[in-house]
Amino acid sequence: MEAESREPVNNQPEEKNRENRLLIIIIFILALLLVLLGWQYWKQKQSILVQVQASNASRDSVRSDLIKLGAEYSGLKTSNQKIQDELNGKKDTIAVLLQQAEKYKDDPYIIARLKKETETLRKIMQDYVRTIDSLNTANKQLTAERNMAIDSLNNEKNHSGQLEKQNSQLQTVVHTGSMLAATSITTEGVFYRFGKKEVVTDKAKKAEKIKIDFTITANRIAKSGNKDIYVRILTPDGKELSKTGDASSIFKFEGTKGYYDAKQTIDYANTDLSLVIYCESTVGFLPGNYIIKLYSDGSEMGETNLTLK
Repeated sequence: MEAESREPVNNQPEEKNRENRLLIIIIFILALLLVLLGWQYWKQKQSILVQVQASNASRDSVRSDLIKLGAEYSGLKTSNQKIQDELNGKKDTIAVLLQQAEKYKDDPYIIARLKKETETLRKIMQDYVRTIDSLNTANKQLTAERNMAIDSLNNEKNHSGQLEKQNSQLQTVVHTGSMLAATSITTEGVFYRFGKKEVVTDKAKKAEKIKIDFTITANRIAKSGNKDIYVRILTPDGKELSKTGDASSIFKFEGTKGYYDAKQTIDYANTDLSLVIYCESTVGFLPGNYIIKLYSDGSEMGETNLTLK
């Protein structure tokens, strides 16, 4: 009887040991799971950090590429105005892309798009480089050919007196051009004694007219026939003399318009022609310096000054 009552007491330590082992296993498993979760968290954090660093690196790379690309575009120069205008337009585009790269620096999608646009602009720039190089090569070739032609011309001039004379005449024609030129220009104030006799005066109060005497030189390449000669006078107070003061006295010259005070039509025959033109003032003449200019076919023929006291 005593032996049977002791059996339950002997089994308790064994059951408690099993419970302890089970608890240890559970604690171990929980610790293992905790370590695993911690490792996964660390790995995910590292992955996010790598992505952020990659995004920042991509953003910085795009900005750096755009700045470098802008400098390279600025370094491209050409005398071809159309290409230069296109280059200036690409530089403006790069400036806009730089602003977007700064504004959307945390947006991976936009940064990726800007990177593609930068690559496209770089390819376009390479095409411009090839085009400009080709133009420069062509210009060098043309310059070389021109220099060869000049050398050839100089050699021919040295071997032929007649050719030298013709070249001299050609240079004279080129300088004079097709426009008329007035030389030997003289001006003076005049009044009329007893209404008939012309008397020279340098007094503004006495002067009734300004007399302009000049010679139109011969110009063989100028077109012959009727030509209008205009006299434009700037007064000491900066105004223009005009008989009418209205639109009927306006003429065009050198891309602008102004008033003329006298106009005379001539029959030009490509030879020297002496002319005298008189100019009047409806309000009298002021003391001071008058600038007198002669025009024909829209270009200035000559200029002189007259001072009245």
